[in-house]
Amino acid sequence: MEMRKWTYVTLGALLASCAAVAAFWITGGDDTDRGRYEREETEVLIANPARAPVRLFRAGESLSAASEMRGSIGSRVSLGPGNYFIGAAHSKASLFYSVPILGYNAGPERDGSLLVTVRPLPEQRPPILEGASQFVFIPGGHFLLGDRASPREIHYVWVTGFFMAPFETTNAEFQQFLNGGYADDGNWTEDGRRWRTSHRTGTTAALRPGDAEYGRFGKPGHPVVNVTWYEANAYCRWLTVKLGGGVWIFGLPTDAEWEKAARGPDNFDYGLSMTISDREAPLYNWKKNPEAPVTVVDEAASRAGYLANRHGLYHMSGNVAEWTQSIFRPYGKDDPYADDVRNRDDAPGRRTARGGSWYSATTAPLYLPYRDAFQPDHENNDLGFRVVARLP
Repeated sequence: MEMRKWTYVTLGALLASCAAVAAFWITGGDDTDRGRYEREETEVLIANPARAPVRLFRAGESLSAASEMRGSIGSRVSLGPGNYFIGAAHSKASLFYSVPILGYNAGPERDGSLLVTVRPLPEQRPPILEGASQFVFIPGGHFLLGDRASPREIHYVWVTGFFMAPFETTNAEFQQFLNGGYADDGNWTEDGRRWRTSHRTGTTAALRPGDAEYGRFGKPGHPVVNVTWYEANAYCRWLTVKLGGGVWIFGLPTDAEWEKAARGPDNFDYGLSMTISDREAPLYNWKKNPEAPVTVVDEAASRAGYLANRHGLYHMSGNVAEWTQSIFRPYGKDDPYADDVRNRDDAPGRRTARGGSWYSATTAPLYLPYRDAFQPDHENNDLGFRVVARLP
């Protein structure tokens, strides 16, 4: 039985390979195409309406391991399997575009190519609460969503450009909501209002000096934790009313937005690297110890002792796990991710949380494709959120 199974698998693989070769020759590939096929290359098309100077890099195992690919970059370049990114220099900042390549003609366009569009840096920036850090811009484009170890799961997804907070929402920021918007029914979903009528907030933003957990979780600059999805969502709706001015919409990131931002242009598997070994572990606030005297870290400690990814985001793995907007649904090549009902405020079901935390028991939750899923009334002292801002 095992030999028969092996024979079927081997025969299937052989037929698939033959079909790919036949398709190549039937389409009449010229010498250039034949060379790309042999090198397993995908053609990358670079549109540059911003007319920004661009450079092409091959990503490495960490931020410092990336290397620039020499030579001029035109509107087309063929690349073999691997992770690449394009850096575009604008007058006020540089933007980075992920260019992940899976193999021959494996891009998301109909002809198997991958299109990268370098657009101008947005002129408008989202408003912020007093004392908060400026949002960073995540340019739109394709990226690879899902676990690369699961060939049927990983697939290209296109995401519109958006802004994201470089740090998780702090106690000081959330306290402004407690004092100025928590009691307003208009900031809550229907289910959230029902939850609020029978519960008091357990968030660390309500802690005061002298409380037992204040030193570990309750300082103003600490990321707020013990926050439910209902509360995180209501906070974002309050921000939209308070700061949006009819222009900006604040919210939790979708699964796709969160993973695109977290992977960065390097297409990392962890926030700052491809692996976590003893060498990479110090990059992350990950202690595996629920009794640790120092748990979450604030912005000042983060800037002093940790690195941001190439987009400018801190703690995409570790520190605190982060609520997303999305309810948990499987996705893959056969059922691609879509920005659909799963991202609605009133969608029923468990919401995903991403990134792992300071006391994740293993590295598994720190793995960027990994998704926890909790009921929206769940709370824990390693679970918080960060905010994104979008134009309608």
